[in-house]
Amino acid sequence: MNVAVPRLAFLTLLGAVALSLGGRALAGGPVFAIVPGRAAATPSRVSLDAAIRLQLAADRRALARIRLDQRESEASAELADARASSAKTADPIAAEDLAGRMRQAAAADEARAARLQRSIAGLEQALQPVVVPAFVRNSDASTLGAYAVEIADRYLGVRYVWGGGTPEDGFDCSGFVQYVYAQLGISLPHYAASQWADTMHVDPAQLEPGDLVFFELESDGPGHVGIYVGNGVFVEAPHTGAVVQFQSLAAEAETMGFVGASRPAA
Repeated sequence: MNVAVPRLAFLTLLGAVALSLGGRALAGGPVFAIVPGRAAATPSRVSLDAAIRLQLAADRRALARIRLDQRESEASAELADARASSAKTADPIAAEDLAGRMRQAAAADEARAARLQRSIAGLEQALQPVVVPAFVRNSDASTLGAYAVEIADRYLGVRYVWGGGTPEDGFDCSGFVQYVYAQLGISLPHYAASQWADTMHVDPAQLEPGDLVFFELESDGPGHVGIYVGNGVFVEAPHTGAVVQFQSLAAEAETMGFVGASRPAA
C-alpha cells in the first residue's frame, strides 16, 4: 500500500513524457517527399529522413516502456485481487482499492500506447516517398499545375530565408518555386528573373492553378514570384520575418506591381 502512490506518480510522469514524444510527431503531421518516379537522395531529404528516424526511435522506446509498465500494472492488479480474496488479508478493502488503481493505470497506459502507435505509423509513412505517376509528368500543364499547388500547400508555414531552397533551411520566393517544381521533374533556376525568362509566358486572364505569377519589375526582370492557386489567390515565400503563405493576387499587384505570368512545362 505504501508503494502504490509513488508508482502511480511515476506512471503519470512517464505518460507525460510519452505524450510529449508522440505529440511532437503528431502535431507536425507526416512530411512527404513527392518525387518523379523514384526517391531523390538529395541532402535535404537525407537530413529530413534522419530527423524522422530519430523521432521514430524515440517513440518506439517510449512505447516499449509503456508496454512494460502496463504489464507490471496488470500483474499488480492480479496480485491485489488475489490478496483481497484471501482469508489471511488483514485489509481486503485496501487490496481491492489497489487492484482498481492498478487496472486504471494499465488502461491509461493502453490509451497512451495507442496514441504512440498512431504517431509511429505516421512517421513510418513519412519515410515512404509519394511517387508521382509517369502519366502526370507526361500530361498537360493543367494537371502538372494542380499537382504543383498540392505540393506547395504542404509547405505553408515554412519560414522565409533569403537564398533558402529547402523546408529545413527555409525558402525565398524563387527557391520555394524551384523546390516545388523540382518534385515534379521540372528544373527551374533559383532566381525570379531567370524563372520568368525560362518559362512560357501566358495571358494573365487565362491563369490556371500552378502558373507562376511575377511582381516587382527590376532592371533584369521580376524580383518576386509565387505560385497561383486559383480564385485570385497565390502562395508565396514573401519576405524576411514571414512564412510561406497565401496572398491575394490583386493586393500584391497593387503593392509591388504585377509583371506577368508563366507556365512551367516538363
